[in-house]
This record gives sequence, C-alpha cells and structure tokens, in this order.
Amino acid sequence: MSLKILNFQGASVGQAEMPAGVLVTEVNRHLIWEAIKAEQANKRQGTHKTKTKAEVSGGGQKPWRQKGTGRARQGSTRNPQWRHGGVAFGPVPRDYSEDFPKKKKAVAYRHILTGKLQDNRLVVLEDIPLKSPSTKEAFKGLVSVIEASPFAEAYKAGRKIRKNANRNRRNVTLVLDCDDPVQKKSLRNLPWLNTVHVDRLSAEALYLNHGLIITKAALARLGEKYQS
Repeated sequence: MSLKILNFQGASVGQAEMPAGVLVTEVNRHLIWEAIKAEQANKRQGTHKTKTKAEVSGGGQKPWRQKGTGRARQGSTRNPQWRHGGVAFGPVPRDYSEDFPKKKKAVAYRHILTGKLQDNRLVVLEDIPLKSPSTKEAFKGLVSVIEASPFAEAYKAGRKIRKNANRNRRNVTLVLDCDDPVQKKSLRNLPWLNTVHVDRLSAEALYLNHGLIITKAALARLGEKYQS
C-alpha cells in the first residue's frame, strides 16, 4: 500500500510503499488493547497505602465500659467507623506489572500500523530540516504537514483550530529515526506532539493519537525490523 511523502512545507514529494513485513491481513483490536493495557499497567508504581486501625496513632484505651451505658460497645476510637480511625480494606502496596512477550508486542505494533494505514491516519515525512533549535519553525512545519495529510479533515472535525495557536490541538505522534538534539529541543515544547524513536516504540504512543507521522528514514528502519 502506498503512502504520501510530504516535505516540511506540506508539499507532496512522492509516494512510499509500506514494507510488506509490517502489514497484516486483518487488524486484531483485542491484541492492541492487550498491548496498551500492559504498558499502562507497567507504568503504575503501586505505592498506595492507607493505615489500618492497628497502624493509626492512639486508640489504646477503651472509650467507655462494655455494659450499662446504653451505647454500642466500642473497643477503640481508632476503629474504622470513628473519625480519625483506620481504613478498612484500604489499598496496600502491590505490583501491577504484566508480562507481555517481546514477539507479541512486535505483532501488536504491526497491527496498529496496519490499522492506521487503513484508516488514512498515517503519513510519511521526508525529513525535518532544522539547522538550529526553533519551536516556531517546528510548529510551522508540522502544521503544514498535518494540513496536507490524509487525516487533516478528521483532525479538524468539530474543532476550531487557529494555525498559529499552539493549543487546543489533537494529539499527533511523530516517529523519528535518530536522537538529534536540534530536533529534540525544537519539538519538546509542542504539547500536542508525542515523539517516539523507531527503536523504542510503544503501543500507547502509536495508537492513542489522531494522526501518525513517520519520517522516511524511520519507515525504512521499520522495514528492516519487520522483514520476514
């Protein structure tokens, strides 16, 4: 399947073919959900903790005698029903991490990329010709790319977006092939842009966006990684 190649001014400069090893015949949505769920679970620290009645300070003395007061029997002022009492069945530290095999993760990435291609939410960027760090130039170029991309209409649907505004924009993921400090400094201040290196992909970054932009070099690298 062919992809439009755009330069940083938004002009079409050719067509590119999606590497055959990346594509799958049918997109498995459940596999994509599993991959994203595992990634989000592995981010959780699991350090939540509440104190039980045994851990709360105080409450050692019985508040009143057992019988003869007309009130319900109480053994401690730190029981859960009391103000300043302990918490019953509260959260305790735990490990949320899930095992997700590397090969299964790679297959999930292929399904995500195929789905983006089928939904016309993927475009190839020729390169990012920035000589020095400039968020202004990076913003201007990426807006031009988005407006010329096949997902431009869906990106703007139901939302008024000013061309020179760096807010109220839908999320876009940009897949890069290098750790260029100029690119990194220029792109990091765009709040709606999520950059990811082609060798450090994540299902969440690839899937949870309104459009996916892949540099030409990163696309070639994907072909090398997933060649059959």
